[in-house]
Amino acid sequence: MFLAVRVHLCIAALATVLAAASPATFAQATNQPPTSAQIRLAVERAGRSGALWATVNICNTRRYPDRLGIRGQMPSLGFAASLSMDIQVDYLPSAGNRFKPIPGARQRIELRSTSGLRQEGANWSFPSHTGILSGTITFEWSLAGRVLAHVTRPTTTGHPDADFGSPPHFSAAQCTI
Repeated sequence: MFLAVRVHLCIAALATVLAAASPATFAQATNQPPTSAQIRLAVERAGRSGALWATVNICNTRRYPDRLGIRGQMPSLGFAASLSMDIQVDYLPSAGNRFKPIPGARQRIELRSTSGLRQEGANWSFPSHTGILSGTITFEWSLAGRVLAHVTRPTTTGHPDADFGSPPHFSAAQCTI
């Protein structure tokens, strides 16, 4: 009798834990591929996440003169998926108020992740007095070669957890070189 009660309590506790877990985590824990509904929910959460961002983490410092660094962070989906960041450097024309892409100043970074957050970045050198620069990152999640979703974010300030900043924890929306 005592053993039966204990087994029922263990089953109830396990059910509570699994109910609280995300559907993607459940798929990963059971070693099953995620369902369409689990994929849709995971992609929606990742695309709306406050942990999805792009920032300038290096801007013409003494250590990195005439260099621009752009870094991004994206959440994984909770199951094995391919993640990528397409980083584009943009400039502000002297006679304009909208940033435009700099041809050739683009880098695609491929990632793979099952859980947590992933950060990556790239940097470029520019001639002195280039002007005001910023960037955009298109984040993409894929499964088995099929694109599940993509979201584009401009560089913004306020991301002190950005790695490899110069100075450490530097985060800006724009950079003047």
